[in-house]
Amino acid sequence: MFFGLGLLLAFAPCSLPMLPILAGLVVGSGASPRRGFALAGSYVVCMALVYAAMGVLAALLGANLQALLQQPWLLGSFAAVFVILALPMFGFFELQLPAALRDRLENASRSRRGGSLVGAGVLGALSGLLVGPCMTAPLAGALLYIAQSGNALHGGLILFVMGLGIGLPLLLLVTLGNRFLPKPGPWMNLLKGVFGFLFLGTAIVLLRPVLDESLWIGLWGALALVLAYTAWYQMRAAGRAGHLFGAGSVVFGLWGSLLLVGAAGGSDDLWRPLKVYSGGNGGAAVSAHDAFSTVKDPAALQAALDTARAQGQWLLLDYYADWCVSCKIMEKQVFGQPQVLAALKDVRLLRLDVTADNAASRELLNRYKVPGPPSLLWIGPDGEERRGQRITGEVDAAAFLQRWTATREAR
Repeated sequence: MFFGLGLLLAFAPCSLPMLPILAGLVVGSGASPRRGFALAGSYVVCMALVYAAMGVLAALLGANLQALLQQPWLLGSFAAVFVILALPMFGFFELQLPAALRDRLENASRSRRGGSLVGAGVLGALSGLLVGPCMTAPLAGALLYIAQSGNALHGGLILFVMGLGIGLPLLLLVTLGNRFLPKPGPWMNLLKGVFGFLFLGTAIVLLRPVLDESLWIGLWGALALVLAYTAWYQMRAAGRAGHLFGAGSVVFGLWGSLLLVGAAGGSDDLWRPLKVYSGGNGGAAVSAHDAFSTVKDPAALQAALDTARAQGQWLLLDYYADWCVSCKIMEKQVFGQPQVLAALKDVRLLRLDVTADNAASRELLNRYKVPGPPSLLWIGPDGEERRGQRITGEVDAAAFLQRWTATREAR
């Protein structure tokens, strides 16, 4: 998936026109195809390694990076930037390098007669650090996803693969020539529109921790209606593919309308927006919230641990933060399920609130070396954590119950 995302980013409207210039800078004009492949490979691998380092760093920072990126003022700023980045995709203005700089780069690429592997590698590393506008939104989303997982190896690998996807067109260009590159045309405007909607969607995703759920769903409904109108407008000029745009217009129009109707009624479920009108309005979720005792300081945690051990009781520690989107999802989709609450009826449930970035939250996280929320820890009747059964990241109800069954049977 991330390789495909990288490949898509390489053909972004603000990336594709720079590809021949980049090939000239990396390879030069006199290199053989084999030499060109080696130079371009050095560039691509070094760029991918920089992305991988970003992924590892994001995973290691974990909750610290999440807390930093989830500040309301910072989220609002990021969202505003992505909205601004979306405007040129819809033709409001052009977003590109200044003409003078672009001409200098093109002249430099033509005058080069061949590069070195080290020079190409350094250029690739710098390219990874200097993220372009079309790369910003997907990379920020990937880093936030990695920070929530807390898995350094996984984070490094997925961004390394994404970097390889970004560099694949360059490798093809220097070995096969530009005949494989798509020619500019109406498809470019269509792709720009796709990126524009992706940027707007990213802005909405970033705002989720600071918006009321119904307002957040309403924004998705409005975006879906705009997308429906755009698809309907494109249908007339799409020729034989017009029926696809027409079908998309109908689907997005209906879904956007449902989302707006649900948001008007206070819905908090993106995939079931009309559930709020059914009469069964989430009593289980309220029970799930009340089933947990909230702790914000280490002393209260120690008191709960001592009490559970004295009573020979299992203890579930749920690391939670208000800015953690996955925590809120799991509260509804896992702990809001009656079968989950029934399975935990003899377990003491403790929610460790690490929303605030203070000494108490850091001590709670360091107590069990937790990278950040959401993290679920099982503490046995003997007061020891069952480390092998720890849950890090978002899971569904079935996976949670399976882990609890394995933990209880292993003892």
